[in-house]
Amino acid sequence: MSFKNIFWFCFAELVLWSALSLAYFFVSGFYPTTLGTLFTLLFIPGNSLMFAAGLFILLVLLRCAGPRAAWWGALTLGTLLNLVLLLDIFIYSQYRFHLSIAMLQLFFGPAGREIFVFPVSMYILTAVSVLLIVAGTRALAGLARKITWGRKAVICICMLSVFIFAGYNALYAWGKFMASPAILTQVTYLPWAQPFSMNRRLRKMGFEPKSNPYSAPKSGTLRYPHAPMSCNPHEKFNILLVLIDSWRADSFTPQVMPHLYNAYKNSPDAFYFTDHLSGGNATEAGVFSLMYSIPYAYWDTVTATKTRPILMDELDKEGYDFAIYASGRLDSPEFNQNVFSHIPQLRINSDGTAKWQRDEDAQQDFLDFLNGHNNHKPFFGFLFYDSAHAQDFPADYAAPFTPYSEQMNYLLLTKNTDPAPYMNRYKNSVHYIDSLIGQLFTELKERGLDKNTIIIVTGDHGQEINDTRHNFWGHNSNFAKYQTHVPLLVWWPGMKGGEKTYRTSHYDVVPALLTHALNCSNPTRDYSSGYDLFSSVVRPWTLILSYTNKAVREGNLISVLNNYGGITNYDENFVPAENSVSSAALGESLKEFSHFYK
Repeated sequence: MSFKNIFWFCFAELVLWSALSLAYFFVSGFYPTTLGTLFTLLFIPGNSLMFAAGLFILLVLLRCAGPRAAWWGALTLGTLLNLVLLLDIFIYSQYRFHLSIAMLQLFFGPAGREIFVFPVSMYILTAVSVLLIVAGTRALAGLARKITWGRKAVICICMLSVFIFAGYNALYAWGKFMASPAILTQVTYLPWAQPFSMNRRLRKMGFEPKSNPYSAPKSGTLRYPHAPMSCNPHEKFNILLVLIDSWRADSFTPQVMPHLYNAYKNSPDAFYFTDHLSGGNATEAGVFSLMYSIPYAYWDTVTATKTRPILMDELDKEGYDFAIYASGRLDSPEFNQNVFSHIPQLRINSDGTAKWQRDEDAQQDFLDFLNGHNNHKPFFGFLFYDSAHAQDFPADYAAPFTPYSEQMNYLLLTKNTDPAPYMNRYKNSVHYIDSLIGQLFTELKERGLDKNTIIIVTGDHGQEINDTRHNFWGHNSNFAKYQTHVPLLVWWPGMKGGEKTYRTSHYDVVPALLTHALNCSNPTRDYSSGYDLFSSVVRPWTLILSYTNKAVREGNLISVLNNYGGITNYDENFVPAENSVSSAALGESLKEFSHFYK
């Protein structure tokens, strides 16, 4: 393979990648303005150009070892890059985020097989796709050998590439400085886009933006809580937190969850919060907001310092025993490094090959803990069921909702796929979890623990099943109600229960426990971004985070902020909205990302 062949091969890959990149815009939409269109035309080849240039350099180095090394390098590296791009397109179309090191660590980590469950047909389609990619790459390499264009064509293409690259970066720098939505909202569409910005230089040159760009949260030492906690509980209730992974708000019905529903209806001390939002649309953010009562943006900081939630610290000080039993692994994500750090002999994983088996194992281990527990000591229990995450239940389970599908083959799902069979399978998995919870409640009552145990049942996030017919399946892809609205039920001995219709969020649970169970006198703002769960004060806004984006919800309006400062607006059904949340809500919510730093 000659140097000229290498150039044309990289150029062919550049054209291919640019064409494939249109898929991202078909998913997220083209920006319908002249400026937006111009940026799109420069952005697509400009972003692909970086990878083509990198490929060219590597192949030139291989060419120094001989033409055959360059040929096999082209086939290998070209195939790998094509495969990664197509995989990223698939992930983006399903979840609206890009392939990343964090996701690869999760996929190939110890919990990968538990989190990502795919049918055999999907692996077969994947294998066929890989073979087609290999064949396509070889065809491009063969085509490059046949191109006879000379030096003038090469020079013209190089000059055009420099113009595109410079124009793309210059336009972005201007759009970043001027906070232009037409430019900022597109940058997250393409994978690993890192255009240049020139805010400081443009200011030095005398230019002024129309409005200040959004600044990143200030860094510094964590200040959580703001002041030492002052707690003096009069009575030490046991506390049991029950989490259901991917629990949709509309699945709490007498048909889907008869045991839990009847337990609520027949208990005078039971509360049902009908308008409850998670602090995230994925497990990390949902559990983090529930346990820390602060935004998921602090994850890296508290993990690096192994800072426990204030709730866990105070329970430890009061002599509580910890009974932590999760179906999924607690080291992937690294809850053992933050939420449950400093707990001796923490139970990391459950036994079983299927999620329903691990759910049963986690519950049985918790019941075994109760059998050997000293009833004179209070305990904090944590049970996390995972079957609904993969719509899993035993093969011989008497599933009430039919017809139901087999496990999701995401490669075959489209916006036109009928969600009903998949919804039925999901309901069956929740129905199965409900049967386990029914057994749990029976055991608690037989032990007399229902009289001195605060029980909280909620979800880490919701689960979308093509509800909007926009091809959203699962979670962590948008902030609509289907992925963020979860049930919340609380049994609190001695309190008069009932239905609460005011809006609440995961940030409100810890303030309620610290205030009413542990009798802490600190202001809520010392340790929380929320309010007391039992206070009906209007929550002006709620922060909901994903792995990559941040959303502010005010009423039924949702404004999504990406990492580049762009804002897109939706209603709770993920329909684009003309209006943003109020500037007051936006401004106050952004302060939460620095409130717990010194």
